[in-house]
Amino acid sequence: MLKTSTTQIKKIVFIQFTTSLMTGVLSWLIIQPWAMSVFAGAIIASLSNAYFAWKVFSKQKEAKSTEILVTYYGAEVGKIILTVMLFVTAFNVIKPLNIVALMCAYLFITLIPVFASFFFNEDSVDANRRKKNVE
Repeated sequence: MLKTSTTQIKKIVFIQFTTSLMTGVLSWLIIQPWAMSVFAGAIIASLSNAYFAWKVFSKQKEAKSTEILVTYYGAEVGKIILTVMLFVTAFNVIKPLNIVALMCAYLFITLIPVFASFFFNEDSVDANRRKKNVE
């Protein structure tokens, strides 16, 4: 059985939402016509990643590896469907829409977990935790 800690995931989701809000405000101050596109792209990425994290880590603390795999696949499919629905909504609702600003903000927020993994690396603190978690 595998035990997972959710503190790192909660930090990353919080950072994504905070960065989305800050990006929206900064784009409003700098380039107002692009602000709604930037904010929409950032929120689409944040919401889809938060959905994935919620689906994967809201379950029981201990699960068999096959159950974890099924949960991950289901959460990923749901995340993709949610992302497509949010993009379709953004394309239909936001006028005028700047597609480049929307996609750049989406990609920027999507890459936050990659950058955060460098700062939240727990290997130096908990080197033996992985050995204890896998039974």
